[in-house]
Amino acid sequence: MGNVVPGKWGDSSGGAGHTGGSGGGSDLESRVAALEKAIPDIRERLARVETKLDTIEKTMATKSDLEAVRHSIATDVQKTVADATWRFVQISVVLAGLAFTAAKFIG
Repeated sequence: MGNVVPGKWGDSSGGAGHTGGSGGGSDLESRVAALEKAIPDIRERLARVETKLDTIEKTMATKSDLEAVRHSIATDVQKTVADATWRFVQISVVLAGLAFTAAKFIG
């Protein structure tokens, strides 16, 4: 058996292999016990997160709400631009009339 390659066969935490630790029996039991001990705290935190999400969800806008606001804003912008355009045309007509009247009296 001269072609047997000796190597470190165990946890390969530096590579793409498993990184679950040594996996020994007594070590595994202590890790599971620590997880079981943390479960009540995890459940309490989860309950607080769910409560916060429920309160946030009540005030959250839906897609239809956002679409209605977008449509309203687009309509308001179009109306404002149209009003400004007509105001410009009206002022231009008045100024042109004043200019022609002044030219008539001067000339």
